[in-house]
Order: sequence, then C-alpha cells, then structure tokens
Amino acid sequence: MKTPHNSTLFSTGTHCMVILWVAVAIGAVILPSCSGHNKKDTDSLTEIHNAPHADNDIAMTIRSIMDAMTVDQPLDSAEYTYQGILTDGQGMPLYTDIQGAPGQWSVEVLSPTRARIKNLYLGDLIPEELTQYLLQSLDIPDSVMVKEGSPLNMPDAEVAIYDFGPGQIIFETLTAKTETGHSGPLINILLLKKPHVDIPT
Repeated sequence: MKTPHNSTLFSTGTHCMVILWVAVAIGAVILPSCSGHNKKDTDSLTEIHNAPHADNDIAMTIRSIMDAMTVDQPLDSAEYTYQGILTDGQGMPLYTDIQGAPGQWSVEVLSPTRARIKNLYLGDLIPEELTQYLLQSLDIPDSVMVKEGSPLNMPDAEVAIYDFGPGQIIFETLTAKTETGHSGPLINILLLKKPHVDIPT
C-alpha cells in the first residue's frame, strides 16, 4: 500500500492509525455487503412462506377412491370427506374464486359405492383443462368414454361419462351466475361403482 511518507520507518502512533483506518474501511465495505445478503435471504424466505401450497391433489384423491372400488372396499366417509382447497400436481389451487381466494372444494361419500367432488364457489375454473388433467393423470383414455353431451332436461349442462372397469367417472359441468352478475362453471365429478353381476354357471 502506497503512502505519502518518504521515509520507510513510521512511528508507532502513525502505524496504529493506518491499521485502524484500514480496519474501518474494510468494515464499511463488508457490513453493507453482509446486510444486503441477509436481506436477500430474508426476502427469499418470505417468498417461500407466501407461495401457495396445499397437500390435496385432486387426481390423487380420485385415484384413491377408484382404487377402493377396484378392490371392493366400501367408501368410508370418515376417510374421504373433505372441504377445502384441492390442487393440481404442482400443489397449486385449481381455481381462484370471485373474491380472489383459492377455490374451495367438497369431497363427500354419498354411499359405500358412490362419491362426489364439486367446487363450492364460482371462479376462473376451466372445466376442459381440469378434465384433461384428470384423464391424463388417471390414465383414462378417450376410448373408454361411454357418453358425452347435454341431458334433455338440462340443455345448459355438459356431461361426459368414462368407464374405468369396476366403476364409472362422470363429469357434469353447469354454468351458473351469482346475484351480482358473476358467472362461472360448477363441476360435479361423480364416481360410481358398478353393481356386481353374478354369471350363472
């Protein structure tokens, strides 16, 4: 480090002042850097805590019900009944309601052989995207579609029925409107176990 002094010998007092000045200068550089680093870490933690997250993937919920039907296990309301947020495979809520909150769903067991999943509120849910996500996740091909169209008594509704062996999964979509004029889809996903048919021997 260059100094304005021509002599190569320094007094003890001058030497100590130089060391003190260097220490202060280094501290002035390091402290803002550390402070900025800690702020970035804090911001990152805040972003992680604020990220949407839910544990109930709708595809996994339906898969569990289908598996129970496949092994002839009666559906237990204590095990499957649920009301809250359902998500996609990335843990993101399936829709946002008209109030801007994550969309709520209801999962209910109607009988030991029937279950229903439905959205509770209107929002930005896109039925076609949800149906495609579920069919792909559940390995249900279009070739097992039993019926598609609008019921005669419900021209505004769309129904698609798929066969998965021991049961059927039915997608019912109806456009609804609130008193304030907001409109959106209401989706019912019904899972029905087929009755046993004894073949005469």
